[in-house]
Amino acid sequence: MRRRTSRPFFWRRTTRWKCDTPIRHHFERRTIMTGREECRAIRGVNYSPFLTDEAQIRKELSYGRRVGLNAIRGWLNFHAWERDGAAYLARVKKSVQIAYDCGYRTMPILFNGNGENSASLPDERRPAMEQYVRETVAALRDEPGLLMWDAMNEPLCCWWINGCEDPGEKGRRTERVWAFLRSVIPLIRSLDPEHSVTVGYTTAWEIEDTVGSLCDVLSFHDYSATRSGMNANFTLAAEYGEKFGIPVIQTETGCLARSNPYDMVLEACERYGMGWFVFELMIHGRCDSEHGVFYPDGTVRDPATIAAMMGCYRCRDLDVMVLPVPNREGHAQRAVDAVRKALTEYTDDAFDYRPSDLEKLFEAAEYAANLLECCDMVPMVSPPTAQIFAWRKQTAEGHKPPLSEVRAFAYDLALRLKDLCQIL
Repeated sequence: MRRRTSRPFFWRRTTRWKCDTPIRHHFERRTIMTGREECRAIRGVNYSPFLTDEAQIRKELSYGRRVGLNAIRGWLNFHAWERDGAAYLARVKKSVQIAYDCGYRTMPILFNGNGENSASLPDERRPAMEQYVRETVAALRDEPGLLMWDAMNEPLCCWWINGCEDPGEKGRRTERVWAFLRSVIPLIRSLDPEHSVTVGYTTAWEIEDTVGSLCDVLSFHDYSATRSGMNANFTLAAEYGEKFGIPVIQTETGCLARSNPYDMVLEACERYGMGWFVFELMIHGRCDSEHGVFYPDGTVRDPATIAAMMGCYRCRDLDVMVLPVPNREGHAQRAVDAVRKALTEYTDDAFDYRPSDLEKLFEAAEYAANLLECCDMVPMVSPPTAQIFAWRKQTAEGHKPPLSEVRAFAYDLALRLKDLCQIL
């Protein structure tokens, strides 16, 4: 087994990082660690900033630094290099430098198995693809912000292979991808012997011996729907790591639409001693309803993800859990009374009707909503307070919401609180 003991696994220097955030960087060390320790220290996100402006990169990366993120994994584009050449690589290099200045090291992905690359491996394309590798590695290998190389993302996860119905042809196409990687990985290493090379396997079941044994670090993805499937994936990946004698990291996870919550997998990463990259940093684009941690304004969709990134996980042990009691100090009753009072209209005089006051309704509704939210008694996909905030903003802009809608909303919150607290 080839082992390089003269250097750490995925960088040449242990330079201190420049970053305004007070959070100390996970990779700051006064001594060189082993490769496994370095891999365990990875707290990363998938993020491709290579075509965005500097201000946006810095703003978005600052969100992750608040919770100790220290690495990004981003897709490069062979076809963009073909079109723009050196100009494209200059943008990539600048982005790596900005990310490093913000406290992150970057793992560039050279080829993407999800896209056209698996279908564009004919021999006549090989010289151009090799030249792309040569120029890209030459542009980035001396950057202190370079973490390691990902030769290809999810090599077999593409229509070219999965859509092939003939078993023999499917096998030949699969082998063509492995043969391509068996040539690309040594090429990367010959151009940059100082940084590690990995392949972003779709799952541990995709790992193939002749390619996996060439890697310095083994990486796999997990979008499992249950803990049993996730544990099987992690266990197999760990076994391959032991077989090849190299560290293992988890480089993609987190999909709401696949029953794959971020906190579930991050807890497994801690249990297995693996560094990780979640998919992805920002909630945006075509994947905004299933992936992403931060909104553009820096708020988050699920605080449980942030807690898990910091090593804190939701209790799921019924023998340990203590259920909250919203009315323990009488506040649920007071909130219900406040809503009742805000709903009461002056109707004693037919000539002096006074409808409910919007601000009093907002205040009473928030009283009830805060109790329901902090005691985890309402779904938080769209918290009740979000509707209250929206109405208050609308009112401040001179566009009052329909009074009947606000009344119905406050009334419903009070009823829910009464029911959950068994208030008569």
